[in-house]
Amino acid sequence: MIKNGKEEQGEVERLLKTHLGSLTGKYVFSFHVVDMREINRKVHTRELTLSSLLSDKELQYLLGLKNKKNYIQWISGRYAVKSAFFKYKYEEQSVMDLKCVDVLRGEDSAPYILQHPDICVSITHSFPYCIGVVSNRKIGIDIEKVFNPKDALIKRYFSEGEREHLESLLGTEEFSKKATILWTRKEAVSKVLKLGMNMDFKTVDVLSDEIYSIGEDKEAISMSSFTCNDFCLSVAVGRCCNLKV
Repeated sequence: MIKNGKEEQGEVERLLKTHLGSLTGKYVFSFHVVDMREINRKVHTRELTLSSLLSDKELQYLLGLKNKKNYIQWISGRYAVKSAFFKYKYEEQSVMDLKCVDVLRGEDSAPYILQHPDICVSITHSFPYCIGVVSNRKIGIDIEKVFNPKDALIKRYFSEGEREHLESLLGTEEFSKKATILWTRKEAVSKVLKLGMNMDFKTVDVLSDEIYSIGEDKEAISMSSFTCNDFCLSVAVGRCCNLKV
């Protein structure tokens, strides 16, 4: 049976949740997957009132956003993180008013919960999905639609070992998927280290499921990746948040 677009998207969302759920015991985190189209619908029909979801600080930041795409992405990110945080605190048998939780953007562009600096947060978007994760360990998550990278991008951002591996897959269906997986891993690691695009992507080889970050501390970072239809998802986890880098 050929699935229509809506059924296929629902299947992808279900598989994303299943895969992430399988990792929660190993990496100890809570997550929430959001369909941004549904958030957009709920906002415009007022089924979801922003005043009941967002704090005063978040509403103030939202007012400064002019781009509609960024507007829905930002709301979806807060909804995803707060839902994940609710699950996290519920497991501790602690429930709170999520309007009183500020999910803000730090100077390093990484999201954080103002009232809980000991909790690590990561957000990722790839239409129509937005995923928020929270953990007491450093964590990064990235989802991307499978793409065919240009040679210039590979030369600039991929290590020698990664380039050789991709060259061995040229002309196969696996090339684009593997390249996208490697890219999502690099993005996830950069979020763990809170470096964003300031990380030297070329020096971070993510072919293995565990790497050591560059620097004096040599922090161990574990990774897991998943491919579903046209999407690749990677999660990277470091040590506990309350330990200094």
